[in-house]
Formats: sequence, structure tokens, C-alpha cells
Amino acid sequence: MRLTVLGLGLVSPAGASARDHVFFPRAGAPPPPPSPFVGPDGRRIDARYCPWIRPSQADAGRLLALARGAVAEALAVVPGNEAAGIPRFVMTPAPRPGLPEGALSELARALGPAAQRFTGAAGAFAALARIAELLAGGAGGAALLVGVDSYAGVDALAERRRRPESPWLLAPPPPSEGAGALLVASAEQASRWGAAAVGEIVASRHAPGRATDEDDEPVDAAAMTGLLRSLPAAAGPIQAVFGQGRAGALRCREWQFTTARCAERLSPTYFDRCLEAEIGELGAAAGVMGLACAFATLRHGAAPAEAGRSFVAWAISRDGTRGIALGAAHRTGAGKVAAGAEGALPVMMPLSGAVIARGVEREAFVPSPIEAEEPEDEAWLEEGAREAGAAAASIAAANDVAPALPELPRESAPAPLVRLDAGRVTEVTLAGFYASVVDHCAELVAALARDRVEGRRSWLPETEARMLRQIDAIVAAGPRALIEVAAFWERWMDDPWKSFAGAISLAAFAGDDALAAIHRAAHLLPQDAEDHAIAVAEALALVERPGLAGLARALSASAHPIARAAGVNLRSMRGELPIEGIGAALADEHDAVVCAGIWGCERLPPAQRARFVERLRELCGEASPAVAWSAARVLVIGGEVELVRDEALSARVGLRAAELFALAGEPGDWPRLEALLGRHRPTRAALSAVARFGCPASAGWMIQQLDDEALADDAAEALRTLFGPVVEEARELEAGAWREAIAALRLDPRGRYRGGRAFSTVVAVEECASGRLSRLEVEARVNELRARLRLPDAVDVSGFWARAEANLAAFLKVARSQG
Repeated sequence: MRLTVLGLGLVSPAGASARDHVFFPRAGAPPPPPSPFVGPDGRRIDARYCPWIRPSQADAGRLLALARGAVAEALAVVPGNEAAGIPRFVMTPAPRPGLPEGALSELARALGPAAQRFTGAAGAFAALARIAELLAGGAGGAALLVGVDSYAGVDALAERRRRPESPWLLAPPPPSEGAGALLVASAEQASRWGAAAVGEIVASRHAPGRATDEDDEPVDAAAMTGLLRSLPAAAGPIQAVFGQGRAGALRCREWQFTTARCAERLSPTYFDRCLEAEIGELGAAAGVMGLACAFATLRHGAAPAEAGRSFVAWAISRDGTRGIALGAAHRTGAGKVAAGAEGALPVMMPLSGAVIARGVEREAFVPSPIEAEEPEDEAWLEEGAREAGAAAASIAAANDVAPALPELPRESAPAPLVRLDAGRVTEVTLAGFYASVVDHCAELVAALARDRVEGRRSWLPETEARMLRQIDAIVAAGPRALIEVAAFWERWMDDPWKSFAGAISLAAFAGDDALAAIHRAAHLLPQDAEDHAIAVAEALALVERPGLAGLARALSASAHPIARAAGVNLRSMRGELPIEGIGAALADEHDAVVCAGIWGCERLPPAQRARFVERLRELCGEASPAVAWSAARVLVIGGEVELVRDEALSARVGLRAAELFALAGEPGDWPRLEALLGRHRPTRAALSAVARFGCPASAGWMIQQLDDEALADDAAEALRTLFGPVVEEARELEAGAWREAIAALRLDPRGRYRGGRAFSTVVAVEECASGRLSRLEVEARVNELRARLRLPDAVDVSGFWARAEANLAAFLKVARSQG
């Protein structure tokens, strides 16, 4: 047997295409809509369904709608006039309530007049053997394998509840629905159509087994073991398995026993994917969908590189029939053009270690005119009239007495096992489904972006991998994905993390219109949104794509101050901001742009930075507190430590001056710092700065903050930074516990301490290298080392983890050598 696979199709609650089933489950998107099915006690019954197909009965009509979606995708590679003549082999469930034999036969005929029908998930493997016989005998050149089933109906769920699972066994996935299609052909037919092969099926086996879903026979795995051993030997151990290994006790045990007996056939670290564990029980569709999922996963590069090309896919029918197939996927390189549903575009591959722009079939972004921020007075009057009308209507409704309810029946009918609560039905269009995927993933990108900055650095590899999976899902989310991302960003103009998510997600789409969408959104930001200028620049600095330099230049020349600041920041981070650009930014009238110019100045080599020192000194005395603080920080790091004791500067910048004491202060400066703290309300940043200042006399001020509910955790962290973990975690918010522990340390009040030890370069370096600190805390300690060791070069730890770690490690090596 050697069947060439040309087309794939998948439809389920996870998505409406094979590509969706690769990228959406990896991102955990979309969250399933709440089940509208309830039991006799009124409690919700967990069931998954495609929200763009209204749930009612899992009848032949619903199965046909699912199957047609998968078939259309699989046949997209076939010339239109030849698709109708391809024979169909259809996998359906056995007859059950709501799906009698006649309805199943009609379903098969609707998919193809001469369709052959097989029963159960393992029927796919029997059908493959039959297709191989027909093609080998010259009866046609191609065939379409289709599997479909649904439990999203009252009758189907009621039947399941009549035979409940044992509470002592592994719980199966929730009932779901889906359809899969696989277009297979001979090599000659594929050549005649000019279609690129997705892969090939080398062998397919099936056999009856002992244990079934209808009995309690012991699972001996004899049938599956024999099937796996009968497959032809691959070039090496099988590296990937797609089956039902986490779909209930029977299937889990069957595969575990089989792998134990056939360990020589499988790699001990093989990649395993169970589609049903991700989207729910698929019934008779599981076999075909597992095969299609295997080819799609390997084709799109979503399996580890060591998974290779060869794989096995397997499934077990409810009647105990076992089936397994050996396949080989054709991996498509990131730049290789593949035919199929994606036309002449490269097959989309997952992001890894960087954000690049991918081309996908989508609608172009056409920016609409920017609307005024506030409506005219007439609009407010009209809105007030509408509110008054609504209030009058509500009063009228409250005074309207309804007629008496009909008399209740004397005897109540037994409650049905399952009923559909129409009020709980979530019904959306397919476009709305894709929009929900974009919103869900963009929200997570924003949350993960915040974790990158505020979470532990040891978490960064997993945090960034999750963030890239969300961006993959956004790019894959249908033809309107870019438009939906732009709309998401415009809805959340008050949150800088959402701006980060919008910018990085838009930049992941190839095309000039993606850059135009970023340009437009940057000009919609409020003119006091300084944090957004930083967030947008940091997001775009993580992207590698053509056209970004032009976008940065356009933003830096904008009349909009926040867009201008974002452009200056981005050009500076990319090393593309000329000296003249820094000078212009430092002379700008808007604080956000001036701050961007200061950060750009800090990134310059020391010799070039010197030409701006005088301007930075001017800013310390005449600019706003935020600008003065930024300028003073750069000057102190550069060696002007006398600014720490500049009373006029402290009065201008306020509590931000506490950070200057951490950078270059001495224990004798504690009275000045104490006076500063007494004039301002404490903040999280101030607690961190005081802790890093390292004076034991500051303990009383920090302990006082334990009484502030909003700052208690930050105060405890600050005390740990200064004195070490001398108080057990359960008592770290108790002031008395800290006083006792600090008194027992007997520290010298004239010394500086970090973690209970005398401060030294080694201690600070160990902190930075521990992985326990957040990026914010690492940056603060790096600046401290730069100031105290006279290391003027800036250290960038804002990039992706591998690059940021390399930069940090290089800096810490230099710091150790000079400490």
C-alpha cells in the first residue's frame, strides 16, 4: 500500500480548517462556549459543539453540515469539474436514537451518490485498505475518506447518560463533535492534477478486539499489539503517534500495554498528540480526524523537529474494532511554497524564538477615517432624549400587570434525561468565532507581555513560548484576523499591555497594510499615553520583518507626540536613530519624546553620549519630574554621583529620587533619604529602591508598610531583599517577626547589606543570575552595578530570552572581573 495524501479537512469546536486544529489547540483557544444542555436536576451537562452550527439534535442534518465543511477543504486542490466523480468512503456511528439506519444511509448518499459507508472510528483503517485495493486494481485514481459524528444533541447525550462511566475509571473527554476528510490518490493522479503531496499512507491494519465500550472485558491489548507489529518496519523507531491515548480507560490501557510490548518499534521520547483530549470525544470521526490531524501537525511544523516524518495513527471503535496506520508526512520548510488551500503562499509554520511576518490568505486592512474623540453637543442631546424615552418605557412596563398564569398541571411529567436550554445557546457566525479567537489570544498576549516584565526571569522561556503560540493562533484565525486585531487594539487604548499585544500581533502579518494598521493605531493613542510609546516600541523591537525601519522613521516624524515617541524609541532600540535624531528628541516639546531621546542617548557609546551631557544637566533643572528623573539617572550612572545629594533635584523629581540613592548613595545618606520618604506616600518602586540602598536603619520604615494592604507583599519582598529570608513565609507579613529576626542579625548600622550579607559586586551579580528576579528588578541591579563600577555601556535585557540572557551574562562577566 502506498496512498498519496493530497488534501486535508477538519471541522470541530476547535476550528473550521486543518490549520485551525494545529494552531488553536496549542494556544488553548478558543475557550469552549458554555454547554446549553442540562440534566433533570437543571445542572449543566458538559458538551462541546461548533457554535456556528446551532445545537439541537445530533441528527443527519447536523452531521451533513459538519462533513461538508471538511470535504470542501480536502477537495480544494482538485479541479472543480473532477471533484464530483471522486468516490467517497464515509465513516458514521452505528444506528442510535436520533440517528436510525435510514438517516445514516441518506447521510452517506448526500456526500456521494455511490458512497460506501463504514461504522466506527476504526472503520477508517478498513476503508483505507479497501481504497488501496481499488486503486491498485485501476478502479479510479483518487478517493475521499470522510469521518463524521456528533454528540451535540439531546438524544445522543441522553443515550450516553443511560450508560454512565464508572467513577473508578479514567474520566473520558467531554462529548463533542467533528468531521475529518482525507483526499488520497495514486502518484499518477497527483501528478496529473499537479497537486503537491501532503504525505503518504504506507500501511493500514484493522482487527476486532476483546474489550469494547459496551462490556467490562479485561483490556489485554492483544489485537492492537498484533496490528502494530504487523506494520512494515520504518527507517528507525517511530517518533510520532496520533491516537486516543488519553480518551478514556479502555483506549489508554490498550495503548499503554501495546507500547510496553512493542517498545522496539517506538522511540522512548516519541511525540504524542491526542486530539480528543484537546477538543472532546469524537466518536466515529476519531479515526479520520486523527489521520488528518497527524498530517496537518507535521506539515505545519508543530511537532518537535526530532519527530521526523514517520508516524502512526490509531483508533478504537465502540464495538472494539482496532485500527492503525503508518504514514509519512512531507514536512514543508518555512520558505517553501506548497499547493493547496493556501494557494501560492508558504505553509504557515510556528514562531520559534522570534516574531516574523507570515503571509496568509486574508482580507486587506483598509483604515477608516479617524473619528472625533467626543461627539458634538447635538449628539449628547439626542443621547439624553433616548435615555429619557427608555426610562419612560421602563415605568410603563412596571405598571403593566400581566394576566394570571395558566393553572399548573395536577401531575408533573417525568423530567427528561437531557434537555436543551435555549437561553444558554451561544450562536455565532464563523466570522464571529474567528473574532473570538483573536480577542482571546490577544488578551493572553497582553497578560504574558506583562509577565515578561514583572514575572521571574526563570519563567521567561515558557512565558515567551506561550506568547508566540497565541500570536500563531491570531495569524491563523481566518481571513479577517488582521482587521480583528486592529479593532481589538482600538477598543483598548487605555492599556499599554494591550497596545503591546496589538502592535506585535499586527507586525506578525506580512504586507504593508499590517504596518499601516500599526501606524493608524499609534495615532489614535491618547496624547498623554507615555507608557504606550514604550510598549509599542518594545513590541516592534521583538519583530524581524521588512518595512519596520520605514515604519519607525514615519512614526518618529509624526506630529502626534505618542506616535513620535514610539518611533524614536523603536529606532533607538534597533540602533537606527542618528545623532541628529537624538538631539531633536531632547529638544522636543513633549515629555514622552524627550524621555525617548534620553533613553536613546543612554544607548550611545560613551564618546558620543558626552555631547549631550550638558543638555541632560539642563533637563535636570528645568524639565518635568519624569524627564528630570530620566536625565538624572543617566548622569548618575555616568559618574555624576553628586546629584544624589542635590536637594533641588530631589524636590523636583519627588519620590523617584530614592532610586538615585540606590544607584550611588552611601549609608551616611540615610537621613536625606529618610527625609525624602517622609514627604511622600510610599510606592512599590520606593520600597525596592530603599531595600537596594541597603541601610539597616531603613528597616523601621519598611516594616511600617506591612500594615498597608496594597503594599504589604512589596514590603515583605523589600525586607527579604535587604535582610534575606530570615522570616518564614507564613509569617512574612507580621511586623513583630521581622523585628525579632532583624535584631538577631546584629548588623552594623554603618554598612550596606543585600540578602543579609554585606553588599558587594558578587552579591549583586548572584542576584541577577539567580533567575528569581523580574526583568524590572534585574534592570535596577544592572544600573546599580553600572553606576558603582563605572561601566557606561547600556545593557539590553528587553529582548527575547536567549538574546537577553546572553547580554546579561556578558555584562555580569565584566562586572565580576571588576568587582
